Amino acid sequence: MNKLLSLIKVSLNHDMNIFKIYTKKNTKSKFIIPIFFTIYLLFIIGIYATKLINILQPLHLEFILLTLFATAVSFITLMEGIYKSGNLLFNCKDDNLLFSLPIKKNTILFIRIFKFYVFEFMYNSLFLLPTIIVYAYYINPSWTYYLTSIVALLLLPIIPVVVSCFIGFLLTFFSSKFKKKNIAQTILTMILLLGILYLSYNTKSITKNIVQKATSINDLLTRLYYPVGSYISLVDNFNIGKLFQYIFFHLVIFFISIFLLGKVYFKINSNFKRTITRHKTTNYKIKSQKKITAFVKKEVNRFISTPVFITNAGFGLVLFIAICIFGVIKFDSISQGILKSSSNITINQLKHQIPLILFGLVCFTSLMTSITSSMISLENKSFNILKSLPLKPIEIILYKVAAATIIMIPCILIGDIIIFIKFSFDWLMILLLVISSIILPITSSLIGITVNLKYPKLDATNDTEIVKQSLSSMISVFIGMGLIGITGFLIMKMLDFNIKNYLIITLTTMVYIMISSGLWIYLIKTCDKSIKNINS
Repeated sequence: MNKLLSLIKVSLNHDMNIFKIYTKKNTKSKFIIPIFFTIYLLFIIGIYATKLINILQPLHLEFILLTLFATAVSFITLMEGIYKSGNLLFNCKDDNLLFSLPIKKNTILFIRIFKFYVFEFMYNSLFLLPTIIVYAYYINPSWTYYLTSIVALLLLPIIPVVVSCFIGFLLTFFSSKFKKKNIAQTILTMILLLGILYLSYNTKSITKNIVQKATSINDLLTRLYYPVGSYISLVDNFNIGKLFQYIFFHLVIFFISIFLLGKVYFKINSNFKRTITRHKTTNYKIKSQKKITAFVKKEVNRFISTPVFITNAGFGLVLFIAICIFGVIKFDSISQGILKSSSNITINQLKHQIPLILFGLVCFTSLMTSITSSMISLENKSFNILKSLPLKPIEIILYKVAAATIIMIPCILIGDIIIFIKFSFDWLMILLLVISSIILPITSSLIGITVNLKYPKLDATNDTEIVKQSLSSMISVFIGMGLIGITGFLIMKMLDFNIKNYLIITLTTMVYIMISSGLWIYLIKTCDKSIKNINS
């Protein structure tokens, strides 16, 4: 038992330490930004929860607040876990060390899944804690509510984590059969995520029969998803026996899953590490390339060959194209639904706002796609080698930003072209949208690289910890969310003053040009010192 606890402590201290910064000065100030963003996110979630409960309270449906947030967080955990689990469990950099230690193999699997659970628990708490507090403030429940909510907070991540681990096992198993394992894993994961989103869109038709047979919302929730349904049932009518049943159910699922996964885990992990070689005579030609060409090509190849990287950053780009295609094909049905829900909008007014809607999608996709926020950290122990190359620090930054924009801009322009073909935009609007589709990815890339220079993580045992669990990735996402919120607010205010779409897009794009220029000037002045202070 002591050995297990020691391994868990070491693993969490090393792998979950998102605040570790590779600079000469590592002071308490490093905690200021993550604490600020944590408080900011808790505050924002609390505001949304307050608005929602004010709507539900007159209808005496306050418990739906807990239902919606618990279900949404569980779904997000599942979606994230699908493409995180494979990289957290397989082909880790510390495999050789752990497998050589005198510990049971299932213990290693338990530690990795438990580490996954801990991170998801921390993530879920950011959304559920404000909701639980808001509900308590408005309802003033008994002490059993707090006990039940604490238990639910601890247990709700288990089922999504376990299910995503099983799916991750299947994806890794099938992809291990291919020569290009990483590419196969990425394609399978993308297909699965798009399939889940499609099923989510059609949830109404899938659950129609269940809804008709359900006698209450609690009954419906229990039928659809036991953890959330039972939590709401315990909040409404506490029963100590049902609480222990709730705890027992989750623990049994967790440990049975580890037992079953342990039967095939090491075989799949060995297959994934296996390389296929063919002996043949090859005539190699050595070609010289320009520095920018070689470096950008290296960065793009790393992006393509890292499944969690391309899934995390690339899925938003694929989803943007899918939304554009879906919007073109289903425009009539979508527009009819919007017109039915709002009598103040006509079809001509809706079509007139399509350029602004497209601009909003470009803005959202660009700012939420943070590729460069992981590029410095993914250098890992080879960063000192990179520093020794005949490159100026600003060139390293420039080439990484160039690689990220080469990945992002073509995908966004493809979505733009799909919309341009369907709808008749004049040449000036097309020009403005194309310019914004170039500027916004550049802005996002400059934000990401600036943050990653400030908060690199070079000691991760797998790429998932860098892409999803590092401080730079979190800060970049929060900054993107903040800019999206500010941009949306400003656009709505300009619409209130009847400012034309041309001017709205022009002014907003100019603001992002100024942000990009400011970031670039800042990088020119500070990147020499920042890169010098990073030691792998």
